[in-house]
Amino acid sequence: MSLEIDVQQGWHDALVELFDLDLSPITGNAADVYYFTNQTKEDGSAIVWQGNEYTALPIISSGYEKSTTGTIAQPSLTVANVLGTLSELVDQYDDLVGAKITRHRTLAKYLDGEPGADALQEFPIDVFYIERKSEETALTITWTLASVLDLEGLKLPRRIITQNLCLWKYRSSECGYTGAPLFSNRDELLSTTGASAEAVTLLNAYQTMENKYREWQAAIAARNKAFERKEIACSSYSFLSSLFDFNNQTYVKGNVATIGGNQIALSDIYRAGPQRVYSGGSRYYELLLFGVDTVACVSQTNAYIAAVAAAAVALAAYNTAVSNYNAAFAALPSNDPLWALDVCGKRTDSCKLRFPRQALPFGGFPGASLRQS
Repeated sequence: MSLEIDVQQGWHDALVELFDLDLSPITGNAADVYYFTNQTKEDGSAIVWQGNEYTALPIISSGYEKSTTGTIAQPSLTVANVLGTLSELVDQYDDLVGAKITRHRTLAKYLDGEPGADALQEFPIDVFYIERKSEETALTITWTLASVLDLEGLKLPRRIITQNLCLWKYRSSECGYTGAPLFSNRDELLSTTGASAEAVTLLNAYQTMENKYREWQAAIAARNKAFERKEIACSSYSFLSSLFDFNNQTYVKGNVATIGGNQIALSDIYRAGPQRVYSGGSRYYELLLFGVDTVACVSQTNAYIAAVAAAAVALAAYNTAVSNYNAAFAALPSNDPLWALDVCGKRTDSCKLRFPRQALPFGGFPGASLRQS
């Protein structure tokens, strides 16, 4: 039974509320995550959820209500601090301002270790950040939380929207390009004039690779066309000859063909032709014979076989060119002057040159365009 069905029943397991305190936004260490809850299992043992053990600690949290009007919710989180559990962290990291709080809610039956354990069954999570410490006493610490959209100093949009220009820094992690230095800011292949031997080898290898790719694609197109011609030649019926001999009972009468007195149903092969005789109130037609032109079928089949072989040869040549290009790139020194000439033009075409025959990196070009209304 799923969580959605459970909550519609007249009775369901106890609701469990769990909190993740993630300090990585302020410490830079992804391992700095602490897990707290206000509850324990029935036997008093710690709750485990999604593989994480939650320390039982008196917690009061409220203010998560969502509204389409007014200000964004600012929940409060109060944690018992009788034993100074959090005091050291608060003192060390400036009241934990900027730390990430994630609230999970699920039913007790779905917790790890339960017969119905299911880590995917939970209510939508709530994610907030500590905006400020609002109170600290000998018994408790209270923080005011804020949505990521409500943090002080946040500006929207976070990223300037442009048309047809990429904002990522070239070769950054967002850009994602780690390939060879090949193009100028005008989207032109860099010149071999005055270049080092390694750079010349690389640039020539790139051109050869692209030429071999185009040859391979042309061979594939020719192969596909040859296949279509073969299919037509080997499956289409064409007229071969006609028969009519009234005395020897070779003709078509009604929907039946007769050859030497033997009746054969009309089909794609046996068809009725022009009327030849009218006798005894019946009409007798010429018998037309259709069939596959075996000469044409064999010819087109051989042409297709040759096209398949040519495509395989073109693919092998392209793969060899790719290997040569990769080897030339690997041999290019990291201090070769060619690197300094490699500049991205920040245009869509610039990106397509560096990521050929594949989707462009997500986010590189916002979907913005000019329109009139």
